[in-house]
Amino acid sequence: MEHTKQVLANVDQVQFQYGKRVVLADVSLQIERGSFVGLVGPNGSGKSTLVRLLLGLLRPDSGQVQLFGEPVSKFKRWDKIGYVSQKANSFSSGFPASVYEVVSMGLYGKLGLFRFLRKKDKRKVIEAVHQVGMQDYLYENIGELSGGQQQRVFIARALVSDPEMLILDEPTVGVDTTSVEQFYGLLRTLNEEHGKTLLLITHDVGAMTTYVSEVACLNKYIHFHGGSKEFAAKKDKLAFYGHDVHLLTHEHDHDHEGARQHA
Repeated sequence: MEHTKQVLANVDQVQFQYGKRVVLADVSLQIERGSFVGLVGPNGSGKSTLVRLLLGLLRPDSGQVQLFGEPVSKFKRWDKIGYVSQKANSFSSGFPASVYEVVSMGLYGKLGLFRFLRKKDKRKVIEAVHQVGMQDYLYENIGELSGGQQQRVFIARALVSDPEMLILDEPTVGVDTTSVEQFYGLLRTLNEEHGKTLLLITHDVGAMTTYVSEVACLNKYIHFHGGSKEFAAKKDKLAFYGHDVHLLTHEHDHDHEGARQHA
């Protein structure tokens, strides 16, 4: 079958350094529409720097970064990109915002900070909360939720503007094991049933083969980029990660493995 997928994010021969320290060297990476890409690498490998480049917060020293076919420096349609950061357990129980209010913040980029939500905007908020399974907590205080529940809310906030691509930067840090399983299941549903393109930055190497369609391994350079099954087969060769990688796959629900071979 002819391969005609649209490239949503294109990193082409990018180099970036802090002072004299080279963090990214000749990095090229494409993220195609409909893919679920897991970006993995050791601490200090350049993962967070690459995310900042994709979000336009940094500019490469050489090479180029494009989003939806435009140089990131000229890109204006940021509603097409959703971003979820390391937020688990970061709210105190006294933080004065409900789940509804936190999710509605995702619309401020379109509406303006002091605009009132219209009826259709309120409907979008409700729909986003339902999409992540948090409808029973709509008016609960965000600070009283568990880390896993908070992260679902942050995904809803990213989804409410209906982005085409979600970037998730270590979203399961501080989240308990059971919630992590549910969280990855949610991401797979967003990818497979709702068509969202996902870039997941994670240390959870086991999630690579269980949930994502593609794996990109970064440590200054891109050392591997390919299908998750191919990654699993090469796991004994990835000493660049800092140690030999032993995959602890999530044991439940391997029935979807064939469905993810669209990379």
